Amino acid sequence: MFSFPKDFLWGASLSSYQVEGGNFHADWWRWEQRPGRIRERVSAEVAADHFHRYEADFELARRLGHSAHLFSIEWSRVQPDEGVTDYEALAHDAAVVEALRARGLEPVCVLHHVTCPLWFAERYGWHHRQAAAIFERYIHAVISEIGGGCRWWIPIAETTRAVQEGYLNGTWPPGRRNPWLAYRAWRQQLLAHAKAYRVIHALVPNAMVGTALHARSLAPTNLNSSWDVRAARREQVRFNHWIPRALAQGCRPYSWKEREELRATLDFLGITYLGTEMVQFAPAKPHQLFVRTSQPEPLSNSSIARSAQGLREVLAELSQYGLPLLITGNGVASPDDSARCRYLLDHVATVAECIHAGADIRGFFYQSFLDGFEWTHGYSRQYGLIHVDRTTLVRTPNPSAYLYKEIGETGTVRPGTVSKFCPGWHNASEGRGK
Repeated sequence: MFSFPKDFLWGASLSSYQVEGGNFHADWWRWEQRPGRIRERVSAEVAADHFHRYEADFELARRLGHSAHLFSIEWSRVQPDEGVTDYEALAHDAAVVEALRARGLEPVCVLHHVTCPLWFAERYGWHHRQAAAIFERYIHAVISEIGGGCRWWIPIAETTRAVQEGYLNGTWPPGRRNPWLAYRAWRQQLLAHAKAYRVIHALVPNAMVGTALHARSLAPTNLNSSWDVRAARREQVRFNHWIPRALAQGCRPYSWKEREELRATLDFLGITYLGTEMVQFAPAKPHQLFVRTSQPEPLSNSSIARSAQGLREVLAELSQYGLPLLITGNGVASPDDSARCRYLLDHVATVAECIHAGADIRGFFYQSFLDGFEWTHGYSRQYGLIHVDRTTLVRTPNPSAYLYKEIGETGTVRPGTVSKFCPGWHNASEGRGK
């Protein structure tokens, strides 16, 4: 039904704060303590306890046919206070990389995903003019200790989404609603990426250093409204193109010196894609750049097909930069695992179609490996291939985990497997429809 190259990377992703537990020095831990911010008033105090169970989790990933794993390092553990480096935390991170290598899993390491040390958030924040320089010192500490164990690096993941939620929507730390501060924070994160790029390449000569976009497929709510059409186009450019244009081409309105610092600091482009969204022009929302975005519609065969078409369009858009691509996150939150199976097959088939059309895609990481803490949604959204019982923390693979196992081990899927997990599914790219 589809096929992939033999050296294609198959894995799943985990974000440290969302699954580890015990990250009490992070800004998100403080953020969670105020009632009303997190659904059902839960917290990430324990999460999935991955910090203590990582070896068993990686062994499970190996048994489920994964050949790679995308994980993040928690900055607040490594530097719990300004000027302090916790070498025990770094030793733990080195052990994580070693555990992956020992099981034949290629590590893809994210150095910053959403959460910051509390001291950084309180004294500086990403909008501060020294933020990039402070981040560079953290990068030095990490790469000096564990750099040799990892080839694939993402200094900062999902920059635009984190700035959107923290500085425009105000639903994540620091809870600001200020477009000017948002621009400054976004700019500092790009400068921080460029600094990290040079540090990593100086210490790990064969490194592949990239970014992970929260890529979006956005459609206007009303196709007959020129305002909605323009808003959707602008938002898609903001999320999908501002970062690669800055880091690959130096095309944003910086000073000449900054453009030169940013230019050519991408070895690959990571794409986190979670479905098609609808955009409406909203003149009453200046702090959100005059845009209202609605969540994807409930899962159905038609909505999953539209989502896969959106991924195809995003991959075609981003292939224009001439960089290798990694799907750094693609998944769906649903208590209905049969829907997850359909979603997985549709999107994997789309990736295969794009590869055969010439796209240089090197790997696919399902988001996520475990059920975890989903930010303001708490534990109400379940993305995991592996279900985590909230009381016992027992891991139970969903049927989709075994479907993914066959895809990862064989680079294809047999009709008998499809009939078992997704009766009636056909590969739309072969012209048979769904």
